[in-house]
Amino acid sequence: MDSVLMPNEIELYVETMVPQDLRNLGSEQWLDWHYRLQKLNQEAAVEASQLKEEHVKEAMVSFGKAKILVHEAICINIWKFKVLPRLLKLEPQPESTFIAYSILYHEGVSVSLLELVMFHANCCEALEDSSLDLLDYACGTVSQLLSVKPTDPKFHKENPEEELMRQRSNLSFEIGIRCLTILRYLTENIASLPISVSSGLYTTYDVPVLLTEILLVRPWIKNKKVYVTSKWKDWDGEQLPQSDAQVWLTLRYILLDPECSKYYPITESRRNQLVKLLNMLTPTLLDQLSPLLELKHWLCRMSCLQKYASPPKPILLEAILDIKEAIMRQCQGKWRKIAEKQAPVIFNSNKASLQEAARKLTEAYNTELLEHFESKGTQQLCAKCDNNAIQRCSQCKNTWYCSRSCQVADWSSHKLNCNS
Repeated sequence: MDSVLMPNEIELYVETMVPQDLRNLGSEQWLDWHYRLQKLNQEAAVEASQLKEEHVKEAMVSFGKAKILVHEAICINIWKFKVLPRLLKLEPQPESTFIAYSILYHEGVSVSLLELVMFHANCCEALEDSSLDLLDYACGTVSQLLSVKPTDPKFHKENPEEELMRQRSNLSFEIGIRCLTILRYLTENIASLPISVSSGLYTTYDVPVLLTEILLVRPWIKNKKVYVTSKWKDWDGEQLPQSDAQVWLTLRYILLDPECSKYYPITESRRNQLVKLLNMLTPTLLDQLSPLLELKHWLCRMSCLQKYASPPKPILLEAILDIKEAIMRQCQGKWRKIAEKQAPVIFNSNKASLQEAARKLTEAYNTELLEHFESKGTQQLCAKCDNNAIQRCSQCKNTWYCSRSCQVADWSSHKLNCNS
């Protein structure tokens, strides 16, 4: 079996995608939608791992559905902070929590699929105005990495509330890691996105300072292990973690962008934060990610500044978060009423309906095929020296290298097969 969905199924699933109403989460109709989105996510992961034609991405762009993924992620993010706590107050000891967990997991599925399809520039462009909503969402979830820590189940038996809060925390960590990649894709394609995104990156959210704080903490590393593809793996202390690479490349794109000086005046407080990056640009790091040499030169020049810019003036451009504000208007702040309506559905105690929902969700979460491809291709090897690779050829996007020097050394043979 080489795929999860057939091409005609992909088109059907994508063409019929519609934004879901927060008030209907957990319903039978919503479970069907969740099942379809999970299957699309699995198919997209298989297509990317096998370097196959990416039918899911093409369908998302053709039917203009990429922005619905942004809506879904924001919708669940609002639900888990506004409705879930009230649900647990109404029913602190529910018999079953797997539908509530599925709603939380739906946010991760939406972000995972976004991460896969946004690798391609035309998908980023297809987001249009929703890219500002995505930037706001991504910055919020990334900032949670400074406080959210993934935890294992406690030794004592957890009550339902403890279990759901732990699951919410762990999923928030996973989503935050994925949003590091999404931030990178947004910065790489900033020229084709609305001007409000540029303003947001530099002014509203001050992404360079945010990512500097993230690098100082490095939450994806603990106890000589590194968080990769949703798992903690042994780390030798030298190999560049994937999350490090994503953050560094994002900083490079933002700070070296010609528009940076227009939107991002260097104040004394910004300089004091950004200069901390210099100590982290070690020879080992620069050898593994050579494009950071340019960033180091920029930081050195910036560190020598004697005259600082004045604090940036507010930009008289009102940024409207269409998706988030539409959801908030739809709910009208009636979170308790929504929780009261959803409690019998999400904490359903009917055995027959629970069994049917469990059957459907178990089929949706079947990951045997994905684990097969993950075991074959999670860690890419350098085409020149067979060391672990973290970069791929920017032209063909098929061949991987551990460093710029290996890519240059291999060019004489690689250029024959490169799709340049």
